[in-house]
Amino acid sequence: MDKKFIAAVAVCVVALVAVATGTIFLGQKSSNIKTSSVELNMTTKDDVEAAQEKVAEFESEVASAADRVGPQDDSDADGYEGESNVVRADEKKEETTKKTGGVEANGETGEEVPDEYRGLSSEAAAQIDLLKFGKNTEMLWPVEGNIMIPFDMDSTVYFSTLDEYKTSPGIVIQSSQGTAIKAAAAGVITRLEESDEYGVCIKQALGNDYIATYGQITNPEVAAGDYVEAGQVIGYVAAPSKYYAKEGDNLYFAISKNGKAVDPLNHIVYED
Repeated sequence: MDKKFIAAVAVCVVALVAVATGTIFLGQKSSNIKTSSVELNMTTKDDVEAAQEKVAEFESEVASAADRVGPQDDSDADGYEGESNVVRADEKKEETTKKTGGVEANGETGEEVPDEYRGLSSEAAAQIDLLKFGKNTEMLWPVEGNIMIPFDMDSTVYFSTLDEYKTSPGIVIQSSQGTAIKAAAAGVITRLEESDEYGVCIKQALGNDYIATYGQITNPEVAAGDYVEAGQVIGYVAAPSKYYAKEGDNLYFAISKNGKAVDPLNHIVYED
């Protein structure tokens, strides 16, 4: 409430009481008009005192309210009082949306999350938050076999089926159809997807923004949101996609952190 408005109301009330008091006083001087008027005047003195007490109480309440309101900037009176709060709320919502990448289904706010986390339940998101994975964490081999195509993001690697050289964000491990694929580390399955190059893929959150990708899979044993232990079977090796026809049966395995490819051999021991 504005101080100026409160003061104006107080002045109006005091003026009305003063007018009423003057009228009553004049009535007391006219005692010979009617006996009923004399009796009325005899009772109004107490009413005036009661009214004056109420005015005093009102003034006290006005002063107390003004103290609670505190000092105001005159510029606030020209605008809508809630306008600034609405703007801040919109800005906060926009900032949260930017941080979460628009992910609201799982209830997470305040932290940036990868696209792989979209649609996960709050329970799965909570499990991911508890996972611990770092640059020194060791992993299991998802399948046993030789590396046919190594990881290399600094130079190009030859792909025989494509007959071309290009960078390789993961490793291609030689295998055979039907071989069980094991989770290389504990984690939460974030999604299953299919691509022309890698066939059916399983993506797994490892913790601390690390994501593992297993490709060329058939008969997956897991679903998005599942927690898996290291060594747990998550699927089986499928027939290779047309992009790996010459390479033969294989498992594609890749790791990334915040979307940037990481050499899987930094976490699993490989011996020639």
